[in-house]
Amino acid sequence: MKKYILFLLPIFLYATSFNDLIKSVDNNLLVKSKQEQTKALKKMLKAKKAKNSPFIDLQLNAIRLNDTPTAGGFGPTLLTIGTKTNLDASLGITYPLFTGYAITKSIQKAKLEFIKSKLETKELKRKLYLKIASLYSAIYSSNKALIASNDAKKAIEDSYKKAKGLYSNGLINISNLYKIEAQKYEILSMIQSYKEQKNSYINDLEYLTKKRTDVKSLPNINISTNINLLQNRALKSRADIKVLKVQLKIDKKDIALAKSKKYPQIALFGAIKRQGDDLNLNGNGFTNADQSYIGASLKYNIFDGGEKRSERQASRAKKNATVLYFADYKRAVIKNIKNAILRLDSLNFQLKSSTKQVEASKSYYKLTNGRFNNSIASGDELSRAIANLATAKAKKQNIKAKIFLQICKINLLAGSDYFMKSISNTK
Repeated sequence: MKKYILFLLPIFLYATSFNDLIKSVDNNLLVKSKQEQTKALKKMLKAKKAKNSPFIDLQLNAIRLNDTPTAGGFGPTLLTIGTKTNLDASLGITYPLFTGYAITKSIQKAKLEFIKSKLETKELKRKLYLKIASLYSAIYSSNKALIASNDAKKAIEDSYKKAKGLYSNGLINISNLYKIEAQKYEILSMIQSYKEQKNSYINDLEYLTKKRTDVKSLPNINISTNINLLQNRALKSRADIKVLKVQLKIDKKDIALAKSKKYPQIALFGAIKRQGDDLNLNGNGFTNADQSYIGASLKYNIFDGGEKRSERQASRAKKNATVLYFADYKRAVIKNIKNAILRLDSLNFQLKSSTKQVEASKSYYKLTNGRFNNSIASGDELSRAIANLATAKAKKQNIKAKIFLQICKINLLAGSDYFMKSISNTK
């Protein structure tokens, strides 16, 4: 039974669909790390909100003096004015009545930082989706190159057997055998190289998704080449665009926070306080037991060497930089979508051309093989015909892989939500 289980295990390992690989990004360690950062920012938001509430402190002080406090003359004429043991307890409250809107703005900024972090997580996923698609297409391309190379290996081995027969009958010279044999080893070297590439891609994909899988075929993904539709979706829903929009709002809050320092800070405070020479806090015979109080404070900075002014100027400059960067970023997004569509058109044309190349290479191989069997073509010609056919087959499949990847890129350029919708029905 164990033998059957071990035999079936690779099948389970290599049965992961493209859709499942994409969904596995939720378990990626980088994504989880970013999600933890978002949780931290959410807690910071709560901490900022707490500053808008009154602060209540309970305080207990106990002091034991070395000597009894006295005052007056010398010797027996000294007057006792206190006790060695002094205790006081207070329950105080402080409320920031006005801070120049600093607390309100800092709460709003913390909320924006939290929203920004959530959007950055979504943008991270979009980038990981593209990496997975790239590796997926690369594994497919390597597989097809291996198949083409193995077909070439079989063809070259068959040709070598025929060549040995022709050589034994004196119909060809030894150089033809050497040419075919050399081509065989070159094909074997290519097979080994493709295997190494494929395994590297599988390892990279497993690193991202925690799933080890092979790729035998490519899913059909819906694609729209309507540039206006793609641009509108990208500018409206892409997470990185939203991140920059939120950053602009954060920059505005920074300006407001810098301005808040121009205003005075007003606070109300008070406490219920008692003191005494023991824990009853009934006084010490010298001062009142009840030390309760209420008050207000006003703090206004008159001169700071230009610090507040410089901070305001810096925050405005930072916002202007974000505005310019955002404008350029949107132009780059539009440009990338246009170029991606052009690239897809080019790849589709290349696929048609490569299909013709495969057909021509097949015809040439059949012709050369027939001519070689009749001692008309050399072993070098036959070897090159076999190699060219394998190259043409691999090239065609490589272009198919590139088309698949380009479709993924275009959909991802329109946003991760658009991309997820396009692959929702794939297997």
